[in-house]
Amino acid sequence: MGRSVLEYYSQRNVAEEIAEFLRGRWAALEGPGKRWVRWRKDKPFTVHNWRDVVLAIREYSSLGVRTWYGTIEVYKQLNARRDVEELYELNISRVTPFIDIDIVDDDIIGKAWPCALKAARIIVEWLEDQGVVGSVYLLWSGAGVHVRINENAFSNVLSHAHPLDVTFAVVEYALEATQHQLLEVIRECKGLIKVENLIAPKKVFTAPLSLHRSLDRVAVAFKPNELEDFTLEWSNPDNPNHNPSAWRSFRRGEADELAFRALQRVGKVKSRKLMSARATKLYVPSPAPEQTPSHPTLEALSLGELREPGRFPVMGLLQAARYYMMRGDLEKAKSWGLNRAIFYAWAKYYGPHRRPIALQREARRYALQRQVLDSELKWDEVGGEKAQVSPRGWYVIGGVEQRPEDFDRNIARKFEEAGIKFSDAWHAALEYLKKFPRSVLSDPQKFYKEVYEPVRDRFIEKVLKKYTRTSASRESKEGESKGTLDKWLRPRKT
Repeated sequence: MGRSVLEYYSQRNVAEEIAEFLRGRWAALEGPGKRWVRWRKDKPFTVHNWRDVVLAIREYSSLGVRTWYGTIEVYKQLNARRDVEELYELNISRVTPFIDIDIVDDDIIGKAWPCALKAARIIVEWLEDQGVVGSVYLLWSGAGVHVRINENAFSNVLSHAHPLDVTFAVVEYALEATQHQLLEVIRECKGLIKVENLIAPKKVFTAPLSLHRSLDRVAVAFKPNELEDFTLEWSNPDNPNHNPSAWRSFRRGEADELAFRALQRVGKVKSRKLMSARATKLYVPSPAPEQTPSHPTLEALSLGELREPGRFPVMGLLQAARYYMMRGDLEKAKSWGLNRAIFYAWAKYYGPHRRPIALQREARRYALQRQVLDSELKWDEVGGEKAQVSPRGWYVIGGVEQRPEDFDRNIARKFEEAGIKFSDAWHAALEYLKKFPRSVLSDPQKFYKEVYEPVRDRFIEKVLKKYTRTSASRESKEGESKGTLDKWLRPRKT
């Protein structure tokens, strides 16, 4: 791009497009090193007209600001800090659903962009099958593509559920329905893309015609019928091919039926803090350039790519490993691990005195199985903890079965998304648990305080780093024994 950032945003058509999209949204500007502008004189940063766009770029030029974002929420008012804090829930008018299809490395965009569009096509076609057509648009962000639904496509459903709950449920439902197709594309593309539900409170996404944070690309919007024609040249900032009507067009209420189905399936979000943990993220780690052992030591892993998997997955893993050590059944260990992770998450955020319906809704977010009747259930006790068991032998909470495939989707996948091979995490967890006496593993309070709590936020350092080499060595001696861990991530027939 020959012109400067200020020159680019000083173009009247560019500034007007950004201003109109950001109207009613809490705006944000980003510069190098993730330097953000979110506030102005203790008020939410807002844009009302094209002049605001140009003046803000000039005012914050010392920060090197380059990219415009807006919240997925459209607010009723944005006059004071309290409008996005104390009054947040009541101040939201609508929320824009979007599914993020991201290229994992900016250096491979030229190779991976067709993969991103192929994934987008799967989602778009599914939405069309659900009757959502006129309100769908795509936005190429520069290093990936969003599939978005115009927020005005929801009408009657908003009198039954909060806009954020509606949006989260729709995106989660869409990814649940298309995940097998999407994972096939991700695998075919050798992990070059990932697909995520990023819906969360005050989440920001790219404004149309905004420059990318680092690439010489610009965000352009287009309609699904333009998918086949898209090329990277459309995002050239010197001559962007942007469809201004793409994000503006909608059919009011056309997404209501989809939203009602999604809410019935996914449920409303009772704790905003749990939203990101529940969200689906489809990702397959890229293969290493050189062949490595099936269970490498930690030194063979790329430490820079590892991140903590989160408390919910760690609890699920440790509970599953605990069960496996006591009873030796791998599949039921998965069921138990997810069951207990759900229980402790519910107990922490909802408390023991909430109605059982809260627990039922919590359980249904992690399992796709039908509800089991109380008359069909029996009780089992493992390590001092009691849980119900279905006729098929899976553990049940909130009337919902936790099946092995639900564990794979909600626990095992979280480790993979954090850059950790689940087989490594599993073996390390077993070695970690072996240092504790049975009296600790059999006591729920001691297990929580002495086993789980010390490592819940430092799993990589305290478990993976310390025990991976030992566990890898043990497995090489075990060979192809019954219960091999290849089954952990193997797709199952339901």
